[in-house]
This record gives sequence, structure tokens and C-alpha cells, in this order.
Amino acid sequence: MSIFRIERGHDGPARIGRLTLDELETSTPSLAGPPQEESHWLTYSVYERSSSSDSAASMIALPTIFASHDETDTLTHKSSLVLLPSIPGSSSLGQEMAELLLSWQLGFLRERPKSVPPQHCVVRIPVGIDTVLLKEYLSQFSELGVRSASFLLNSELGSDDFSSVKLRSAIPRNWLAIALGRIDPHLLPLLIYLGFDVIDIGRAFSAAAKNVRLWQVTNEKVLEVDHQRFCSCRHCISIDDFGETARDNRLETLTGHNIDMYRQVMSESISKMHDGQLRWLVESRTHASPSMTSLLRRIDREIYEFLEEFTPTIGQGVLPLIGPESYHSPIVRRFRERLVERYAPPPHKRIVLLLPCSARKPYSDSKSHRRFSRAIENGIGRSESSIAETIITSPLGIIPRELERVYPIAQYDIPVSGDWDTEETSIAVDALVKHLAKFSDEAVVLAHVSGGYQTIVNEAESRIKQSIIYTSSGHSTGSRSSLESLTEVLQDLKSKLEIRATEQKRLQDTLRSTADFQFGKGTGSLLIPDSAHLKGKLYHMVTCQVEEVQTCSFIGSSGALSLTMDGGERIAPLDRYVVRFEGAEIKGGSIFAVGVNEADPVIRPGDEVVVVGKDNTVMAVGKSEMSGPEMCEFEKGRAVSIRHKRK
Repeated sequence: MSIFRIERGHDGPARIGRLTLDELETSTPSLAGPPQEESHWLTYSVYERSSSSDSAASMIALPTIFASHDETDTLTHKSSLVLLPSIPGSSSLGQEMAELLLSWQLGFLRERPKSVPPQHCVVRIPVGIDTVLLKEYLSQFSELGVRSASFLLNSELGSDDFSSVKLRSAIPRNWLAIALGRIDPHLLPLLIYLGFDVIDIGRAFSAAAKNVRLWQVTNEKVLEVDHQRFCSCRHCISIDDFGETARDNRLETLTGHNIDMYRQVMSESISKMHDGQLRWLVESRTHASPSMTSLLRRIDREIYEFLEEFTPTIGQGVLPLIGPESYHSPIVRRFRERLVERYAPPPHKRIVLLLPCSARKPYSDSKSHRRFSRAIENGIGRSESSIAETIITSPLGIIPRELERVYPIAQYDIPVSGDWDTEETSIAVDALVKHLAKFSDEAVVLAHVSGGYQTIVNEAESRIKQSIIYTSSGHSTGSRSSLESLTEVLQDLKSKLEIRATEQKRLQDTLRSTADFQFGKGTGSLLIPDSAHLKGKLYHMVTCQVEEVQTCSFIGSSGALSLTMDGGERIAPLDRYVVRFEGAEIKGGSIFAVGVNEADPVIRPGDEVVVVGKDNTVMAVGKSEMSGPEMCEFEKGRAVSIRHKRK
């Protein structure tokens, strides 16, 4: 019996899983290659050309044509995956041939010998197939019991490799995804990020046979240069420019070096996945390859929905956004889109103050923003709640002060040079225009900006309906003259607009805006009504009680709201972020996917969710470990980690 299950949450589509082939288990992501003594990977071979060991999980590729299905009666031992028949070189011959190959594999499965259980079979996905047609075929494979698919890549990073990646996004979420073909080590982080669970390293052997030594980014043809690159690996350390004494063992040495390079990159990728920085690793590799850059940009543009579904909404540590490849990454793009869809400025905001970002996060903790805060207090006193502080930054665009602690705002880090490229500027201008459109025409916009930030406001001005007052007069925003100018303008506006001292609403504004951003518009007023009692500090924790019953708490370190049972009951009627549990009782601290038949499709890993029973009674609240669609599709794996449940 072949079983593939996901064991932990995601870093994008990347996942940690476990493949069980009867008695043998292999953790994924995993490498796959030809059998070798002390193999550290899933071995593969071609039927009747070599045999697999009963002590190791393996893959066996069926030959192109069988005289009869009876020939495969003794095809494989019980711990092997079976790659269904295909025709070498035919996968790129177009839609008609691609459909023929899938039909051929279906025919084999329907007449398969008893020695080939469908759960062990791997359907080969031809490059030329249309994604819509592929899904129709995959439903037929699923009905027969197939749960694995393989894709062919060539490391040229052109249209064929993109087609394979795009087709990977179309298979069922609970299927094992295998990448086969000519795959260089530098492609591993991207393939793991895209959710490939098993990756072919046959290139390590073929490259060694051609005197090629593989590296993390480039390849090296040995014996054709005057000086070989130094390598400290256990295979190369004794080699002195591949002299005569080493030539006899050159193939073995190069093969060993190449294999270890795959293992090294795999280990680094998995480590970054655990740290939530796999996307950063992928982006950093694009800077060494124009073709990798164009491939990642195309992936972000054309299969964004696939990437975003598996991208967590929470994270720890620094999130590096190091270049243009970050501008449209799922985390960044999702934030910009949700800000437009879900954020509504508090109605009492009459002045919009535009400010530059700071290197330190959250911004309020930076020296520059503490200076801004003092200038605001000096100018408007206890009427601070009437000001909508808005930070301009790249590549996230616009950050309302109320959301400065949400993920990824408090975690992101970018290179700061003072210069904005054309795309950065365009993103920020568009975000600023959309943000200011949410305020009334009578609102006054103060632009306390300089340099590239002022350029953004200048370019947006013709599309903004409110009047804009610039307060820095060409000086640095942190200079004494600029801060004094800001204070004076605020004093003048306080008088002209007849702004009166009001009750401080910083806690209420922050929690309500966070609730709307987290769960959708309208949630904030339900969780934090006017009668709510708020207690605490934003940099630590704020609790919300309504009639002496706690509804939620704001966790400063994550910038997110944590629900209580009462809070879950308040927002459950909105039918957002709801997981419907089929069981009669929740036992333990988790809900598993097998007990979930329906979940809000907008749920992402890390989201706060409400668990309801068959009668729509709230049974628990907790954190999602999967996306909503995964919960409904998977038969195994933890769907929700429970925080509170009905007793």
C-alpha cells in the first residue's frame, strides 16, 4: 500500500511529508537516483534492466511497449513506485500526442496485472497537455486509485520547464509530485518551493561521465582549464588539479562530489523551509541566472493563486525582500490586495499624514517615528486619534499605522539606498491612490516626505481628490525645521478644522483594523464593539472584554488576533474562516483532515479559524495548519491546532 501524507505546514507550496511504501518509509522532499552503495535517496531503475533492493524504497520505470500485460506479473516488489509507460521524446509533440499518452496510461491501468496496485502507480504528465484537459484526465486516474504524478524538466528554464511547473500546480493537492529529467542542483530550491516532493539527481551521474563537476549555481568542465576550483568535500579534498594519480578515480570522485552537491542544496532548502525563508533562498538564486529570473517572474504572474494558497499568513524572524523578484511574491502581493479589499479607515480620521518608512520594525519603535510622534503631539495634543498615519514603503506600498505589526510588516527587511526604481515607484503610487480614495474629499493630506517618497506623492497627486500640504520643504523629514513645520501645520489645522480633544482610540483602531484585515470587513465591530473594555499595551498584548467576557486578544509579537470561544461565536454567523467538523466531539488538541468536509476556501496556513459542528454550533477555535481546500481534499494530516474548545 502506498500512502503519501503531509506532516507539517507550508512555506509556500513546499511541504514536509512522508511516503510510505508498505513497510518502508521515506521522508520528503527526497532525492531520487540510480542505485548505489549506501544510497541516501529513493532509487530508480528500468524494468528488467536492473533490480531494486527489498530494503529500499524505489521507483521502477515501465518500458515503452509490452507484448502483453502478463509480462509484468512479477513486475515489482511491494516497496516500489511504478512509473507508467511513456514514449521518450514525445512529451513536447503537442496536445494530440499528449492526450494520446495519457489515454495509453489509463488503458494500461484499467487492464493492469494484479502485481501493480494503482496506489503505487505514477502517471507521467506530458508537457504538451492543456491544464483544463489534464484535470479531466486526472479525475479518471484518481477514480482508479492513482495518487502520484511525475513531470519532465531539462534545466534550460524555458517554456518546457515552465509548462511542467504550471502542470504541477494542476494536480490534486494530496498527490505526490515527482520531478524527473536533467535537473541541475541550482534548480532544487525552486522545485522544492513549488511543491515537488521527489527530485531526480541522475544528472549527477551523467555529468560526471562527461567530466563535469556540478556546483550550487554553475558547472565546471574539469581537465579543460588550467586551474580547477578548490573543493573541500570528502571526495575532492585529496585531488590536486586532477593529476595523473587521480585520473583513474576521476569518475568516482566527480560522481561523489556531484551527489553531495545535491544533498547540500537539498539540506539548505529544507533548513530554509523550516525557517520560513525558502522563498528568499529562491529569490537569491535568481540573481545569478537571467533565465531563472524570468522563470520565477512568469511563475509569480501566471500561477500566483497556486503559490498564494499555501503561503502562511504568519511568520517569525526577518523576512528579506531583496530585489524586484520580491515585488510580486505571494506574501507581498497578498498584503497589497488585502489592504485594498479589507482595510477601511476609522471614521474619525480627518487628517491623513504620509510618512516615510524606517529600517526598524515596527515603525513606532524607530527613532525617526518617535520624533514624528512628538511633533504630532506638540501640534495636535490629545486629538491624535483624528490623524490617519500612513507609511509609504517598498514593495508593500502603503501601511496604515494600525496595521504596522501584522505579518509581514513587522518582519520585512529591504536594502535601503534612497533610490526607487520605476516599478517600486509605480507600485507605491498605485497603492497610495487606492488608499486615499477611502477617505472623504474633505480630508486633508499632509505629506511629510522627501526624496523618493516625495516623488511618489508628486506622481500620485494628479489622481488624488484631496488637497495635499507638504511639510518638509525639501529638507530631511527628521530635521528640526521639518519637524517644526509639521507641528505648525497641525496646530493650524486643529484650529481651522475645529478638532477637539477626544478619547484616545489607538487600541480600538488597531484591534478593529486588525480584525477586518484578518477576517474581512465588518469583523472588527463585532469583536470589538463600542462597549468593549480594552486593556494592555500594543507591543505586548491587548485583551478585549465585552460584558466581562473576553472575545479576543491582540498579540503584539505576531500582530494578529487570537479568538476565544465567545469571539468565535460572535463572528461565526459571517461564515468566514469557518471549518465544519463532521465529528460529534473534539478529542485532544487537534482536528485532522479526515474529519473535515467543508472549510472556507480563503483559509491559509496559520490563519485563526472557527470550528463549527453539524448544527452550526461553535465547537472550537484555533490555528489552521493547512489551506481550506487542503482540509477538504486530504484524508490525513492535522488540519487545525485547537486553542479553546467547548467542554
